[in-house]
Amino acid sequence: MVDRAGSAAPAWRIPSVQLITIEYPGVISETKESLERALATLSPYAGPGCPLQSASSALAHLAHVLARGGKLIECRLAPLAGEDESGSLYRHPILGDVVPGYELVVRLRKRVWQRQNTEGHTETRKAYTLTLLGAVRSTVRFVRMADFAFKPDPPAGSTIHPTEALHRALVQMDANALQQFRFAPETEEYEVPDEKNPEILRSNLAMIPPPFFSRMELPFNYGYRQNPASSLQTVSSTSTAKRARKTVRKGQADMDHAEPDERVVTRYLNRSRWRNMAPVAVKFAQSDAVPTGPDEALARVTFSDRQQALLEKLDEHFAVRPVWSRLSLLNQFRPSDARVLVQAKELFAVAAYTFADGPWRDTLVRFGYDPRKEPESRFFQRIHLRGKAPRNATARGIFRAEYGDVLQGPREPESTPVSDARPATHIFDGKHAALSTSTFQLCDITDITIVPLIRGEGDNNLRTAPDNARVSSGMT
Repeated sequence: MVDRAGSAAPAWRIPSVQLITIEYPGVISETKESLERALATLSPYAGPGCPLQSASSALAHLAHVLARGGKLIECRLAPLAGEDESGSLYRHPILGDVVPGYELVVRLRKRVWQRQNTEGHTETRKAYTLTLLGAVRSTVRFVRMADFAFKPDPPAGSTIHPTEALHRALVQMDANALQQFRFAPETEEYEVPDEKNPEILRSNLAMIPPPFFSRMELPFNYGYRQNPASSLQTVSSTSTAKRARKTVRKGQADMDHAEPDERVVTRYLNRSRWRNMAPVAVKFAQSDAVPTGPDEALARVTFSDRQQALLEKLDEHFAVRPVWSRLSLLNQFRPSDARVLVQAKELFAVAAYTFADGPWRDTLVRFGYDPRKEPESRFFQRIHLRGKAPRNATARGIFRAEYGDVLQGPREPESTPVSDARPATHIFDGKHAALSTSTFQLCDITDITIVPLIRGEGDNNLRTAPDNARVSSGMT
């Protein structure tokens, strides 16, 4: 670079030192103590009066964050003048963003010489020296909105809120204070006189504001939209108040609706109704009678000819065996028919009910049959095996065959018997590993070493009441 006079401008070599600038969100004086206090607020060690919160720990933390590519720095400002350190207990740190920097840091030195000339006047000479220290690679900017701090007001006659006292006891590991802590009884005094000015009422709800509202720069776009199955309809205000009248006392309801209300309101109403297609679930401890038929809404459903034929086959299987697991029942059909049963879930709900818990959990039970009252139903209990063997599927066909979607090899024709077309994956014989099945019924276990334990008779092996899954006492 050459100036107008023709002389070359000085050339500076940028040092290899990488610097970081911090746009601190506070006032820093020229003293060393003020700088150290400001750096200590950037330390990751939180808590009022923490001995590890120092300028050296803050610098080490900044170096660690920049080394691993961090983008956030927290600043924990000191308590305000005249404020107790406990006030910072619920104050959230201010978040600073680490952004790339492209500035140069220079040091400006100013030297002044003064001397008196022969005439007695003071001559002043000033010299400025610029020194390039390095380039700024990162800048920490605290431009986000700070979170508010909420400090609960202490109750009357106390200097600290019980929640603050409990938190302080947890921090200090004060076992005696934790044992003596008791929750105050709930009262309905939502407004109490202010201690400084009793004529003014202050809120006593103790409603804590949301903890964070500035962590995200912009709110999420959740894409709220109205249910497509609902539409705006104008209805009478009297009909919309029927549900509200159920929640108030009868006397007040009669008083509020003594005169007919001719007003109309416009509201969203669903045009469709959800239809439950799952079997009726009964709890094991429920003492009521078991269902004797399907739900009225399902009883009116019309089925196709193929679905009606499958429903008749389901009734035939339930006549032979009253309790089936879903897998064992599907294995009694051809793969194409089993696929139709899985897709048309209402067929199971029309033919049987199920248990929500207990030894017959998730099994399909014939309507009117209560396994809790039949001793022979103990063989229909389900057991769940954990600890599957490792699977190493090397091909997609093997993987799908393992889960029962397809079969290895060519497809069998529809006329093939059921036992050949679909493997009996619900049978446990103790010889073949069923990797895709971990739940079996006791009646489907044919292992010769386990069957004697299941078929045990006598007082030592049977209980008088079905309190849970029950097998022989020698079975583990």
